Amino acid sequence: MKKVLIAFDGTHYSNGAYEMAKRLNEQEKILLIGVFLPAFDFSEQNYVLGGGGMYMPIQMEIDENKLDENVERFEYECTRNGIEFRVHRDHSSYSLQRLQRESRFADLMIIGSQQFYEYLQHDVADEFIRDILHDAECPVIVAPEKFGFPENVILAYDGTRSSVFAIKMFAYLFGDLCEGSTTLVYATRKLHNTLPDEDYIKELAAGHFNGLTFQQLELRKLDYFHTWLQDIKNPILVTGAFGRSGWSDIFKKSFCISDIHENKYPVFIAHYA
Repeated sequence: MKKVLIAFDGTHYSNGAYEMAKRLNEQEKILLIGVFLPAFDFSEQNYVLGGGGMYMPIQMEIDENKLDENVERFEYECTRNGIEFRVHRDHSSYSLQRLQRESRFADLMIIGSQQFYEYLQHDVADEFIRDILHDAECPVIVAPEKFGFPENVILAYDGTRSSVFAIKMFAYLFGDLCEGSTTLVYATRKLHNTLPDEDYIKELAAGHFNGLTFQQLELRKLDYFHTWLQDIKNPILVTGAFGRSGWSDIFKKSFCISDIHENKYPVFIAHYA
């Protein structure tokens, strides 16, 4: 049984994140941990010095009624759908650090890309979610509010250990999803370049993914990647390169969180420690 965290900022409930958890439970029973975080004020003048010399955002006033309502909703939906669950509330200024620590003891974390801290301005929210993804010690699925459950797996590969690690982690966690159509996309600066470690990656991917095909994509054409994905029925993007390797170019240009807001597919992110 997988242990899955689903993180909500206390006053906002992500239907998309919960729907992803529900569908995963239908494939294989999970233990779902609902983590309800407080809202924070991220404006420059509202940081205080906390433990370890770190400056922490000030916690905003908690709407206890709304928080209770969301917790009750989560408990009701889990009971109705036969999902084993726990609820973790943390109203302290260190809740984000504790979320990171808890991710160390989880198989997966799910957050909603359009609801998580939606009250923030986009640039602040983008940076905040980016930090969560970078600091998480387990793979993360970023889910939009409305999406089709994945039928096609898109593997982002650039030859780095991070991209290979993400491919392996996805295969280990989601064997059922690996039974569908899978495309391994290699980002290159020039078409017809040799696939890095071609024999190795083909051996690895072929052992886990059925219906596997390979496709090269020129870096200078990455702006068209979303258009290409829109022609694929219910994709999930698998990447290990959130800001550090060759695919970081995609995230800087096309796959920043703001763009994920606008798309209707989930993204699986696992970075090599």
